[in-house]
Amino acid sequence: MGNTRTRNSILIMATSGLRQIATLIFTFISRTVFIHILGAEYLGLNGLFSNILSILALSELGIGTAISFYLYRPVADRDMERIKSLMHFYKICYRIVGIAIIGIGLFLMPFLPYMVNFEQDIPINLYAVFFLNVLNSAMSYLFFAYKQALVSANQEQYKIEKINIFFVIVNCLADICILIVFRSYIVYLITKIILTFVKNIIIAYRIDCEYPFLKEKKYKPIEKGEIKSIFKDIGQISIFRIGNVLFDATDNIIISMLMGTLVVGYYSNYLMIISQVKVVINLIVKSFIAGIGNVAARECKEKQYNVFLELDFVVTFMSTICTVCLFQLLNSFVMLWIGNVNKDYVLSQYVVGFLCICFFIDCTTQIANVFREASGNFETGKSLQLIGGIINILLSIAFGKVWGLEGIFGATVVSKFSITLIPFFVGVSRNVFGKGSFELLKNYMRNVIVMIIDIVILWRMAFKLHMTTISGFILEIILSAFISVIVTALIDSKRMEMKLLLKRVSGICIKRRY
Repeated sequence: MGNTRTRNSILIMATSGLRQIATLIFTFISRTVFIHILGAEYLGLNGLFSNILSILALSELGIGTAISFYLYRPVADRDMERIKSLMHFYKICYRIVGIAIIGIGLFLMPFLPYMVNFEQDIPINLYAVFFLNVLNSAMSYLFFAYKQALVSANQEQYKIEKINIFFVIVNCLADICILIVFRSYIVYLITKIILTFVKNIIIAYRIDCEYPFLKEKKYKPIEKGEIKSIFKDIGQISIFRIGNVLFDATDNIIISMLMGTLVVGYYSNYLMIISQVKVVINLIVKSFIAGIGNVAARECKEKQYNVFLELDFVVTFMSTICTVCLFQLLNSFVMLWIGNVNKDYVLSQYVVGFLCICFFIDCTTQIANVFREASGNFETGKSLQLIGGIINILLSIAFGKVWGLEGIFGATVVSKFSITLIPFFVGVSRNVFGKGSFELLKNYMRNVIVMIIDIVILWRMAFKLHMTTISGFILEIILSAFISVIVTALIDSKRMEMKLLLKRVSGICIKRRY
């Protein structure tokens, strides 16, 4: 079973990584065309509505996470009847969520003028644009997206990645053609809705072929007592999710109201790049989720803790390298990319620093959170996440009025680190692994120090290349990659997790060779 988990994790990372590389390249191409044809105003509008839709997605309330938790055992036991029951229940829940998103979206439409803040009006119907965005968001919930939970629980996401890669390319080509030919944001959004619908149909058909029992109409309904238990777990997960949204999905709304929707457009380019890198880390984490669920269902706490240390080391190592490179390269890249269009597209290095710290926190807490959910400890950290999210909004507004963008993102760092992160690791250490309260936190603070050392060394060595020429940027990339990897590897070289990782990788390479 262990070899199967490792093999599937590697396959998922490889195929998902390929898809993400394609997404990064083609999103960048599409975004460049979007900026040159429609401009920063529409970019800001797009970013603002994306944040609002993230809040609407709270209608999901963690249903997917809860159902995935309940799927781990029947998938491991190959209990088809149980899987059918859960998937049918999941389908009903997601249809309700899709309808709820549309309903809440319609309710919010009268408040749009208070959120959108342009210095001059743009020639577009805000209500039509917002409704099309809502419809696109609801589409996946209404049609077939629930089936992907089974693929994920069975560690077989790689079987549908070819479809995802194909539609990444199709979406980009369609975006470019629509923007050049019609120069219309409305037509651009309608095309996205059509492609989302078509992709969901094709993926659903592929999953039905892999799991034909899903098409059987006979199934055993879930008992009322168990439904009550599921919704109790969903309630606990939802509080944690609401806290996440209050952290991550309110920045654009606050920026739009305090500083203008145009500034949202400037920030959205940084968000796009950081989000794409974050997705790469997320894909690595997702490749481990089903395996972690299996470990949580079958192994003792000590075994779970040892697996956690290995996986957490992998994710933290990659997150550190990405954080260091983002801090050094983001402004240089944006300057060369669109700085010639408008210098305002380039944000201050302080803003970049705060964004990178948030990126590091988000990425390096994921493995601990997956173990928390896989073990069913939904109670741990849920209230603090919500409290932290509320305080983040209040601090962001207060700091934003005084220090602008730096204040908004600085408030997020302060709230995340002090109010949620520290108590979260204390709770996971004690409740999930049965360790001392500060066992995980000590390890995490060591990782933070390593990341800061990397940034300082690289910044001092590559500062003169920062935001200069294309040749300077190429040298900056080489230095960033080399220094971040070498320094991190040297500092971590004596860690047991590094030795175990190298041993595992060499073992896989030897098996492939022979």
